[in-house]
Amino acid sequence: MLLLTATVIPAQAQRRVVRYLPKYEQEPYHFGFLLAYNQMMYTVKTVENYQNAAQPADSWPSGPYSISNTSCLYVYNIETLQTPGFTVGIIGSKRLGRYFDLRFIPSLSFSERRMRYDIAVVSRDNTVDMKAITKSIGTTFVEFPLNIKYRSKRYNNIGAYLMGGVNPKLDLASQKDNKEIDGQGNEFINNLVTKRFDCAAELGAGFDIYNQWFKMGIEVKMSYGLLDIVKNQAFIYTAPIDKLRNKMFQISLLFE
Repeated sequence: MLLLTATVIPAQAQRRVVRYLPKYEQEPYHFGFLLAYNQMMYTVKTVENYQNAAQPADSWPSGPYSISNTSCLYVYNIETLQTPGFTVGIIGSKRLGRYFDLRFIPSLSFSERRMRYDIAVVSRDNTVDMKAITKSIGTTFVEFPLNIKYRSKRYNNIGAYLMGGVNPKLDLASQKDNKEIDGQGNEFINNLVTKRFDCAAELGAGFDIYNQWFKMGIEVKMSYGLLDIVKNQAFIYTAPIDKLRNKMFQISLLFE
């Protein structure tokens, strides 16, 4: 028995793992597609001491109160809420060197951001009524990410990598008509309005898994907007905001 065991163990140790797609890294171009889960949110920088800044009663035309009986409004808290979404994209990859690739992944990202406002309504007789309002901002990004991928040395059929780059994007939903008509026939804005164009810096990491027919990647990345996207308008949802930037977390499956 001991002799049999001593014979089998070295034989198993010498057995090699089948290396799929052995010349994959030497090919100059690769193409594929991406499917991803995302969470979009905002990074909010508020105006200094915004809680102490009184807003006029007509700055919240759709508010649940009587404007004629209201003295002023105070926003005493702003909170951005995370919501899930998804991304689809097409992958184009160019080999730059032994461990470097240049990737271009035009994508469509769909999600929704939510902003919670806690508002104090001060009436003319100085009574205070607290209101909590959540506004939903639909988002459809057309993205053009360009990034550098740094690959580790491949171990059998698995490799790790780091990535970083920039992502110019257009929000097709930012120009959505957020205007409504009040009881007197006057037009007013009823939501947070943002600019269409943004550019984000991206950082991430992932693993490549090789099989007999294709390579699958699992990637995690963060995207940080570089531009202030808020449209400053004198009403309750934008007055307390100094700067507003996009932020997105994404988990992707890449097939090449």
